[in-house]
Amino acid sequence: MMTDQTQAVWRDRRFLTVWGGQSVSMFGTRVSYIAWIWWVLGKTDSAAAVAAIGIAAALPSLLLGPIAGAIVDRLDRRRVLYSMDATNAVLFGLAAALLFTGHLHVWHVYAFTALSATAMAFHRPSLQSSITNLVDRSKLTRANSLYQISRGVCGLIGLLLGGILVGLIGVAPTLALDAATFLLAALSLLLVRFPSPRISEGRTWHSLLHDTIGGFRFLADHKTLLYMLGVFGLVNFLIAPVGVLFSIMSKDVFNAGAQGLGMLNAAVSAGVLAGGFLTASAKRFKQHGLGIMIGVVGIGVLLALFGISKNLYVSLAFLAGLGVFVTIANVFESVVFQTRVPNELQGRVFAAQFAVCDGLQPVSLAVIGGVLTAVSAPTVLFVSGVAIAVAGLAGLALPGVRDV
Repeated sequence: MMTDQTQAVWRDRRFLTVWGGQSVSMFGTRVSYIAWIWWVLGKTDSAAAVAAIGIAAALPSLLLGPIAGAIVDRLDRRRVLYSMDATNAVLFGLAAALLFTGHLHVWHVYAFTALSATAMAFHRPSLQSSITNLVDRSKLTRANSLYQISRGVCGLIGLLLGGILVGLIGVAPTLALDAATFLLAALSLLLVRFPSPRISEGRTWHSLLHDTIGGFRFLADHKTLLYMLGVFGLVNFLIAPVGVLFSIMSKDVFNAGAQGLGMLNAAVSAGVLAGGFLTASAKRFKQHGLGIMIGVVGIGVLLALFGISKNLYVSLAFLAGLGVFVTIANVFESVVFQTRVPNELQGRVFAAQFAVCDGLQPVSLAVIGGVLTAVSAPTVLFVSGVAIAVAGLAGLALPGVRDV
């Protein structure tokens, strides 16, 4: 049963319009991800070429994220969201046109991926910091939960339909579909208005570097938030190669092949979806820091258990539970940053957070190959899980973190 606050979110036309449009584009992105991988793999037959797509997607957030956040805090966030969705619609439409006409090359894929990721470097902090302007503070947990539900649904359905669509209609029409979802997201933003606090008047673009540093300075001055950022950076670094590790586990441990790989990914997405409904329907929870660290400990414990499991179906249960804890940690972490960071600073702070967490992912992907030559995949998963759980337990021992 939904709580009154959850129902209030469902009755909020502005939030539902933005959430619905962004959820549609999120679905399209999952579909096109499969299309890109399939096309590059077919052209190159190279796992390294496919992995380069992930690196191209992560680098813009690392290089441009903090500066993008400072720019976002100077502009109308709704217009930034609209412009970036429209940019992605053009990019994927152009990619589809090149493929339709036989002029698409592999290097184009990396260029389009990097350009799209650049747009998302502006889009993500704009969206995350706009939630506080769309709903009341008391509804933030439910609002963030709905975005987690969208991620879970897109993970389950988007990735599945991506493979089906590529097989039925081909890569080019699938990319055109993604362009249409971004266009729909952009058009939905024209239907709503919401406030967008900005940096105080009198600031010039020459002070952009100072404003960029301001996001990191704010985190440095608030040790609790800085510790949480460090923990999430660690989690992202250790979880980044799970796609590679899942494929090895499915092939060498569970003997389940590609079908098993799909089941492992689907289990995590199902857990994320369940976690979204759980946090959306839960009563108001005040100790968000405690919830975050419990989520981190749960992620670590279940990842370690997955690493030592030899049974596919038991492992699916572990991964579904991991997905639930991922959602709990993500939802409460978003609420903490949205309520503890001044609204006019949120673009920079969220961009700094994305830069740290996303920037570590290509590093992790780059080193995992060498690690796997010396250590087995189950060992990597077990050790990673233990490290994450220890970081979460350390947070539980710190009153400043636990009591946020």
